[in-house]
Amino acid sequence: MVDLDVQTTLDTEPRWNIAPTDQHPMLTFDEGDLEVALGRWGFTASTEAVKAPINARVETAAEKPVFREAMRTARMAAPATGWYEWMSSPVGRHPHHHTLVEGDIMWLAGVLHPVGLEGFALLTQEATAAIAHVHPRMPVVLATRDVVAWLAHGTLPGVQAPVTSWAVGMDVNHTGRDGAHLCEPIPTLF
Repeated sequence: MVDLDVQTTLDTEPRWNIAPTDQHPMLTFDEGDLEVALGRWGFTASTEAVKAPINARVETAAEKPVFREAMRTARMAAPATGWYEWMSSPVGRHPHHHTLVEGDIMWLAGVLHPVGLEGFALLTQEATAAIAHVHPRMPVVLATRDVVAWLAHGTLPGVQAPVTSWAVGMDVNHTGRDGAHLCEPIPTLF
């Protein structure tokens, strides 16, 4: 978070398998200052792990009553090195890891529940052509240079940074498992 000139006392360990209801670091903008806090993935005011929307379509979030206020007043960004999506096939669903082609840290745009400002939903958009064969949607990805414009003004970048993906092992399906090995590519026939 040095690139954004923000300090934090959070001492979080890197994670490679974050699931809905898990806590995750997030960046917010409050009265002109960037702030780091822990949020819970799920759009709810509850501080407990409860089932709640985890994603919001960027194309319609500002119009939906559940997300309208948050889109105006409670935006956030979650740091990440990648995310997982599952490709459907005749023999089941297979996980793929997605990351920026350049390998940089990215920020996933989202909105905070306006009550409590802890639960969040990530914004999604149509997947880019390079990864649409895996899944038709993807998170709204921000480069570091775009974070403040999103948090302060709700402005999203016009151009998506190039993203790539590869098949990974089934261990990522078990939320209790974690480690960098989850992101390692596995051999595929195609």
